Amino acid sequence: MTTKQVLGFIGLGAMGFPMAKRLSENGFRIHTTVHRQAGAAEALAASGAVIHPTAADVFAQCAWVVTILPADRQMEEVLLAEEVLRNVHEKTVLLEMTSGSSGMVRQVAEQFAARGGRVLDAPVSGGTMGAARGTLTVMAGGDRALIAQLKPVLRRISAAVIPVGDVGAGKAVKAINQMLAGVHMAAAAEAVALAERQEVDREALRQVIRSSSGNSWIFENKSAAIYDRSFTPGFRLQWMKKDMAIAVEAADGLDLELPLASEALRLYAAAAEEDGELDFAAVSKRIVRRPAAEA
Repeated sequence: MTTKQVLGFIGLGAMGFPMAKRLSENGFRIHTTVHRQAGAAEALAASGAVIHPTAADVFAQCAWVVTILPADRQMEEVLLAEEVLRNVHEKTVLLEMTSGSSGMVRQVAEQFAARGGRVLDAPVSGGTMGAARGTLTVMAGGDRALIAQLKPVLRRISAAVIPVGDVGAGKAVKAINQMLAGVHMAAAAEAVALAERQEVDREALRQVIRSSSGNSWIFENKSAAIYDRSFTPGFRLQWMKKDMAIAVEAADGLDLELPLASEALRLYAAAAEEDGELDFAAVSKRIVRRPAAEA
């Protein structure tokens, strides 16, 4: 990094904006562009960030760039655009944090490497709250020396940086984590539905499950939302559908069947048609609750 700690940041969505804001508040001069969120870019500009017309301009001004985009399509559109690649050189370092596919980030890494640039595949877990608090977990796929070099950035936005292998492994581990979270949420929704139908005391159930083999982070932290039908978005249901699809599609390409994940994906896909903007706990609305007379 230069002494001015200039840093490019592209992708100011629900996760990216609080991450960029933390970095801006902790000594980084952020250079950004409007991808989708003009208001977010303007809010950063108020604290000293520089807004550029295009992503290529950000790469032209910054040796280090963070990207956290919606999905593979946006990664391809932004990072494999010829005008961006023309600005990649031997000092370019890309911290790529999108929840996308292993194949796409490998393509990006290959194109950057051909021009002397380096890529760290580093998706995150921890939700919007973790992004705001700087307590995210980073799944780092890439050279360990590059992880160490990026420590000034990573330590401002995360509580844990876990090396998971080469470029592509970060995206793979993130998809596996999301697959588990999605399946656990569907299972928690069924558990709550069954408990309600049998008039099991809610607090008693929570105490038993949290100290028993059936516990999960999802049940412990999300069962209240299921009980209360409170689906204010933290991690949106449409994002979970997208992330689970990454895992299921990866398995398809490996001739591997994932029956639980595939069924859960079906639930999320159906739920997303109506409730995609709600928290992914809203998948519980898809659990069939038959009238008592039919039960």
